[in-house]
Amino acid sequence: MKIAQGLKAKWFWYSLLAVLFWGAWILCSKLGTNEIPATTMQFIFAFGFIPVAILVLITKRIKFEKSVKGISFSLGNGVLAGIGGLTLLAAYRSGGNTSVITAATALYPLITVLLAVLVLRERLNWLQMIGLGFAAAAIVIFSL
Repeated sequence: MKIAQGLKAKWFWYSLLAVLFWGAWILCSKLGTNEIPATTMQFIFAFGFIPVAILVLITKRIKFEKSVKGISFSLGNGVLAGIGGLTLLAAYRSGGNTSVITAATALYPLITVLLAVLVLRERLNWLQMIGLGFAAAAIVIFSL
């Protein structure tokens, strides 16, 4: 019953699309860093956002926000994503194994979960904590 509900949820399908797009993004990132330096790749990568932003601006009625706090978080989001992307591209360029680098960096949700517990005071149940333990163990095993 819960599986059927999950398959009907919008978030599930958006998440699945994100995984597919991010998987293709990683492939392009690795192939690109074989040809150009990570810093150049990150600079050019930023231009890929422009067509997406224009499409969103045209198809959705964007309301320009006035919340300084919200705008600050959004800008921080961009800065952190840019720095994270640059370090990911540098890792690919360094000649490491793409599958290990991708798996290791894909564990960023562990940090998100820890921050959500510490900053947002969210709670985890025992099953979720076991899952976090398995995720941490998986990266250790995978990197061997």
